[in-house]
Amino acid sequence: MRTQTLLTAYGCLLHDFGKIVYRAGGASGSHSHLGWESLKGLLPGEGWQPVLDCLRWHHAAELRRNSPPAENLAYIACIADNLSAAADRREIEGEGKTFIRDLPLSPVFLHMNGEHGGFSLPPFPQDGKLRLPLAGKAAVPAGRYADAEREIKAGFPGREAPDEVWLNSLLSLLESWASPFPSSTFSGESPDISLYDHLKTSAAIGCCISEYLLDQGESDFRGRLFDNEEKFREEPAFLLYSADLSGIQRFIYTVADGKALRSLRSRSFFLGLLMEHYLDELLLGCGLSRANLLYSGGGHCYLLLSNTPETIRAVEEWNRKFNDFLLDKFGASLFLAHGWTPCCGNDLINTPAEKTPYKEMFRRVSTAISAHKMQRYSVEQLLRLNQQDEGGSERECRICGRSSRLEGELCRWCQIFIDLSVKIQSKGVYLVSEEDTETPDFALPALDGTAYFTFTDESAARSRLKAGEAVRRIYTKNKSCTGFRYSTRIYVGDYAADNLLENLANQSEGIRRIAVCRMDVDNLGQAFVAGFEAPDASDSASKYHYVTLSRTAAFSRQMSLFFQLYINDILSGVFNGKKPLAVSIVYSGGDDVFLVGAWNDVVEAANRIEEAFSAFTCGALTISGGIGIFDDHYPIRAAAGRTAELEDRAKEEPGKNAVALFDPKESHTYIWKVFREQILMEKMSALQNFFTSSEERGNAFLYRLMELLRQSQAANGQINLARYAYLLARLEPPKGDPLRDAYREFADKMYSWALEQTDRNQLITAIYFYVYWNRRA
Repeated sequence: MRTQTLLTAYGCLLHDFGKIVYRAGGASGSHSHLGWESLKGLLPGEGWQPVLDCLRWHHAAELRRNSPPAENLAYIACIADNLSAAADRREIEGEGKTFIRDLPLSPVFLHMNGEHGGFSLPPFPQDGKLRLPLAGKAAVPAGRYADAEREIKAGFPGREAPDEVWLNSLLSLLESWASPFPSSTFSGESPDISLYDHLKTSAAIGCCISEYLLDQGESDFRGRLFDNEEKFREEPAFLLYSADLSGIQRFIYTVADGKALRSLRSRSFFLGLLMEHYLDELLLGCGLSRANLLYSGGGHCYLLLSNTPETIRAVEEWNRKFNDFLLDKFGASLFLAHGWTPCCGNDLINTPAEKTPYKEMFRRVSTAISAHKMQRYSVEQLLRLNQQDEGGSERECRICGRSSRLEGELCRWCQIFIDLSVKIQSKGVYLVSEEDTETPDFALPALDGTAYFTFTDESAARSRLKAGEAVRRIYTKNKSCTGFRYSTRIYVGDYAADNLLENLANQSEGIRRIAVCRMDVDNLGQAFVAGFEAPDASDSASKYHYVTLSRTAAFSRQMSLFFQLYINDILSGVFNGKKPLAVSIVYSGGDDVFLVGAWNDVVEAANRIEEAFSAFTCGALTISGGIGIFDDHYPIRAAAGRTAELEDRAKEEPGKNAVALFDPKESHTYIWKVFREQILMEKMSALQNFFTSSEERGNAFLYRLMELLRQSQAANGQINLARYAYLLARLEPPKGDPLRDAYREFADKMYSWALEQTDRNQLITAIYFYVYWNRRA
């Protein structure tokens, strides 16, 4: 990063630190002054002065009063703050009287797909634990802010000047301690954007402006950004960049080995790490930081970049080099399409609202990606793709089926994935080195050479840093290690009860089977682009009032947290104190999940995820899924395909928000509430309670009953009630038997359920579950 942009990143990330100081109590004055006062002793070197200026003068009123030099970075911080908040600050927190100091943060889903008010988030640091929104608005104790102020200041490295090495650590530190609080406590604004999301988006915008002006040789920030702010907001200073990895499903699930769960999980994890590496190298080439990453998940990403010729050259060259690597190592199975579109400050804040420039910005970049997918390869790449092994020494890999020079029965990358399977769970630090000094786990291309990845632990990583190794960056899994150089915390859904399908099947209740579950958030694309629109608003300004870049970025971050971090606690039982489930995550990221495990625990896992997701999003979003049940020797790729059909079937339900079970050709699709309450809790429980004392008799009876019910489905809903009543009568205990009352209650329910088609369908599904739970083979 160039010095000016680096200083801008620090200045924008810290510009509102004074809000934490002010809300902690014990001090009066504007938050700008309080932030400056709090940090100036901690950052005494001359190198920190431009950063401190951003804290002290990032509001227009302060800039007018103090009139710093035209090249002062506070002018960049001011416009970045305004664009991030999509507001021109008329009052300053700590000076105005319309601020509520202890106002809690609301969920970012507050205004998504309608209004979902009445919730607030508990003010705890981002420590990896899932905490659901609370009903009501509990005040935030001043002590929470005092804790945050102390911990953030304690995390500073004590350097004489800002440096690029510590920037990612600062981002992690702020995510941990500034995420629980609202950016604005102004009574006239919605408190659904966290302070961290505002700081991060401000830094993204500020750094883009810095690079844009550096490219033009502009140093009169006051004249360009402050005196003529409205004019600058119309300049195309930014690029909205997006990339999409094609072939994920085929790459993960095209595995011919029936016992390939380890390989599946490793492949999934590798793709996630591959995307993280792509993004970090791209940002490095653009002279920016992770603050400019708006969203990454499920093989898709959005970044905010500066609109300069150097940026465009860097992204084109890096994407070409990256796809060369994919082509050489994996053939045409993986491809990273990308695209970008110029945009201005007004586009970022959706101005003018009636022209919906924010939505158009996303539409244009989507079109650019589609165009790249249609023309993937250059002539040189196509020639390389079609080259054949002249020596005829290639054989087919036993796992992936791809022809290659094998190491034993496996190609090199399938062997890597198997070797990584244990390390993924046991190692939480991923060191990326520029030196091939130790045996790396694998190597990936870098902008200027090769990046060597080693899965290790914190102690070994510190030793290698201390020895002076040329470490490019360090990824830490699900926790922050702020003392590391170039340290980035990444979230990984890696819960696994076992790595062998056979062992998972052995933990089943009832019949020995595994289940595969695939889940996907409903209408996420629409929510991402238009979810914050108010469809019933009377005018454009009201309709698009909540459509802002910060809100989109905050929403994206919460989705990543749920599917890449919180899901671990949901399945392990840490969340809500439930039992750990015999399931393993194959893939979880972006907006979808792939689970495999003991069949009954997979059903429980799906219910847990849906209930937690609904509460987490305040009902603003729904999720649909498919669950298929298989023998553990059934090919996993075939199971994945069949379950994908079930997931698609669930998506066909009106309103979606459903689960499809067993077989996509049968009628076992229900909204989640019906599945839980009317099938599992009502009908299945009734069967379980009545037949507890006579399992064999129950199974035999239910097979005959189910056949009769299924015949009625084929006969336009007409059931042979006489035959049905006869079957029920055969279960009646003799006079004097204590079970007669229970039988009458059971028979009445069974008869009433047979009369209505919806209940009949639910009863058939409940019988399926009862039989699975009570069979022993």
